[in-house]
Amino acid sequence: MTRRSATTVLRRARRPLAHVALLALAAVVAACSDAGNGVEPPPPSNSGEWRWLGGSPQRLYFNPDETKITKDSAKNLVTKWRFLTGGIITAQPVVADVELPGEGKTSVVYIASWDGNLYALRAADGSLAWSFTFKPHPGASYPAAGSAAVEDVDGRRVVYVAGGMTMYALDAATGEKIWAFDAGTGCTTCDSSVERNEVESSPVLFDGLVYFGMDVNDGAGKGGLYGVDARTGTMRWFFDLASGSSCRPNPGDDVTRFDGYHTAAELGLPDDFFATREGCDFPRTPNTCGNVWSSATIDPERGLLYTASSNCDSDTDPNTPLPSPIMPPYDEAVFALDTATGLPAWVWRPREVDPEDLSFGAVPNLFEIDFGGETRQVVGVGNKDGNYYVLDRDGVNEITGAIEPYWAKRVVQGGAIGGLIASASVGEGKVTFSTAVGLDLDNPQLPAAWALDASSGDVLWSSSVSGPSYSATSSVPGVSFMGSLGGILYAYDRDDGTLLTRLNARGPLGSAPSIVDGSLYVGAGTGERGGNPTRIAYLVSLFPSTVNAFCVAGVDGCPATESCDDGNACTIDAFDGTSCSSSNAPNGTACSIGINSGSCDAGRCILTDLVCPNVSQCSEPYSAGDSCRYQDKPDGTPCTARNGAGQCLAGNCVSF
Repeated sequence: MTRRSATTVLRRARRPLAHVALLALAAVVAACSDAGNGVEPPPPSNSGEWRWLGGSPQRLYFNPDETKITKDSAKNLVTKWRFLTGGIITAQPVVADVELPGEGKTSVVYIASWDGNLYALRAADGSLAWSFTFKPHPGASYPAAGSAAVEDVDGRRVVYVAGGMTMYALDAATGEKIWAFDAGTGCTTCDSSVERNEVESSPVLFDGLVYFGMDVNDGAGKGGLYGVDARTGTMRWFFDLASGSSCRPNPGDDVTRFDGYHTAAELGLPDDFFATREGCDFPRTPNTCGNVWSSATIDPERGLLYTASSNCDSDTDPNTPLPSPIMPPYDEAVFALDTATGLPAWVWRPREVDPEDLSFGAVPNLFEIDFGGETRQVVGVGNKDGNYYVLDRDGVNEITGAIEPYWAKRVVQGGAIGGLIASASVGEGKVTFSTAVGLDLDNPQLPAAWALDASSGDVLWSSSVSGPSYSATSSVPGVSFMGSLGGILYAYDRDDGTLLTRLNARGPLGSAPSIVDGSLYVGAGTGERGGNPTRIAYLVSLFPSTVNAFCVAGVDGCPATESCDDGNACTIDAFDGTSCSSSNAPNGTACSIGINSGSCDAGRCILTDLVCPNVSQCSEPYSAGDSCRYQDKPDGTPCTARNGAGQCLAGNCVSF
């Protein structure tokens, strides 16, 4: 990654949800499994649950048991309900059956919003069962990007979810906090000029541990990958990508704060911790490398996890903390780790030097293919270079004897804001996915919707109908759902690419849909935080946004016709048989946005209990009625950056 410049907003579109900055830039410009031959992927725990990012720990984004949403019924999808939160929603909803107090077994949708809360919503009607507020971390650019995971631990259902730099374990029925682990110091007042650590990675569990990555969003620091005890929240290992070392605390160590660059004192550790614990004595230079904003996928038979990493800036200047070329070996790479120890099993990457920010952000898929006359278990993942790569799960290509892909298919040119940033869906012998903008917002790379043969990589179909996308694809037999920058969710026939229907998500899509038991759930909104909160990308991240639920009209409690519900209690919605319309509810009507309540005024919910947090040393918060806004402090206001004293300039803290 090159250093920040006027093109930073483009380059930062590096995540599954990062079209955030693209839309912000566009606003500025405008103003000025069957994975192969009969092998079915592992299904969700039942057809009414989608308890992990991608629907399973294999991250296939495919529900083979769905029978109500089909090629024929997709055109009959209507709005089931909408729930309005106080910020954008870029995580994928997860759905689980939970014994709610006083209610019994209930299907619950869990979804994090950038308003700083995890919401537990009843799947039947979108009503709030409970919410949990994350502790603040102003330095996070993508503070609630990761999806939750729901697992059974010691006889109860537990929700694992990240907010800012913290991973939480919560009781799935009540929202009670069980534990919290900080991927950093745990600072609640540090803005992006001090500590940018953030967990965008969605957790996955296996053999008593929860696994997730952390990154520092190109800031002073260093990312990594964690294995944390699922019951206690104490660290069992940390993988440092820059050195390839796995730091493993001693039995009895109670490590609940850790990263690869802060001092022992800053992390609350004994002074001799790094020198006396196995694998922990790696260099702790905050070189901006080692970032993992993808998520891990698990092969339980091998005891391996697979993930992919962002790229790493390098230079030959001895005065910077950046490493010399080539990149450290686990940057911009697909790699496998032992789940118990965090020790590396193998690593592969498509290039050794990269000046173009061709990161991995998509999540690896685990599936099987027929290749070279044999069935092979593989890991597949897309890259911003426009390729989808398929490698053996043991690393070695059994045909060539080298660690290299069985096949790679480049479908678009790719680039810093292009290629396969979003994750693919694998099933029915097909890999389906959308591609991002490319190199130029005004000239996006098309087609942007794709289907490949899973065994060969041959293109089965492509389409330009939906346009570029930064949200993952989700599928059921016969149908793939792909998001768009325009806020429309498109349903394609998986066999031939025919467009089946369009669904209005009421906001740009970074979230991916979850599809279970005849219903589809997806969040809306995009943005980016960190830095000056008066930036367009930051401002749009503050917009109230909806969790959307769709279902097949007239089936199992679904409305018989379109309801036109926009999630706003301050509008009265109507459907005339063709289109939706809204009028303002009477002034004074009670309303709410997320956890905050208020009353309606001219169609807006004006919140009476909204508290706007301080998010930057160089800005002041104020309420805009339904959301927070910020104004710059005067230039010259003293501030503190990670490398010492500074002063505010145009809303940013600049070191002396």
